[in-house]
Amino acid sequence: MKSTLKMILSLENGKSTTLSLANPRPDLTEAEVTEAINEIIAKKALLVAGNFVAAIKRIYIQDVDDKTLA
Repeated sequence: MKSTLKMILSLENGKSTTLSLANPRPDLTEAEVTEAINEIIAKKALLVAGNFVAAIKRIYIQDVDDKTLA
């Protein structure tokens, strides 16, 4: 099974962007991710199409299972 950390973020212009990270640590917590993103927001370290990240909308892990067709 493939796991991907998905972080949906609000931009200053009201639009959204999604950051994806493949194979996150199995013991990763929402608090750890929130702390890291809040630091990125505070330092204005991420610029998307000329707009800084303003807030976190949603954080989740997506699990995908590949199945071979018979």
